[in-house]
Amino acid sequence: MRTLRWVLFGILAASAALTLVGLPELQRAVAAGRWPPAALALPPAFLAVFIVGYAAYRFVLVRAGRYPAGKAFVQLGLMLLVLGVVAGIARERGRPPVASPVDLARALTSSDADVRAMAAELLRHRPRAAALPQVPRLVDLLADPELAVRDQARETLVALAGSDAGGEGPGAADRWRAYWREQGVLPTAQP
Repeated sequence: MRTLRWVLFGILAASAALTLVGLPELQRAVAAGRWPPAALALPPAFLAVFIVGYAAYRFVLVRAGRYPAGKAFVQLGLMLLVLGVVAGIARERGRPPVASPVDLARALTSSDADVRAMAAELLRHRPRAAALPQVPRLVDLLADPELAVRDQARETLVALAGSDAGGEGPGAADRWRAYWREQGVLPTAQP
């Protein structure tokens, strides 16, 4: 019995390590195509092996009258619940993203001011690398006739720059263009 206890402890430790440390790395490897998606079943499978061994161990103890049956039943139920959660996490995170983000270039040049303002605002919440190609359009929106569009464009430029590098008001578009040229986002001005 003592040997089985140590074997179960080893399986539990390996399962915990594989789930907590190995699962994120395994998910990255599956996403990169280095491992097949079925590899995401390894952490839950290891945990299932532990649960089966633990159930057998507890069954022997209950039969020998050395462990209460109700307590063993509750422990096994909780372990099955944890197994379901781990399997769900592994399965959910192994899925590819549902759709790629919408290209906002057309929305930023829409004839509808509300669409332009929403596109400028939404761009602020995109990853910086995805938003930087839209900087020229955002700078152009600083001269938009609608205040809401100008405000959203400026707020997005501030968020991307990390500071209010160009300010607002007359000449703001030129200051922002100069700033983004210095950053290498916009091409340098031709003489």
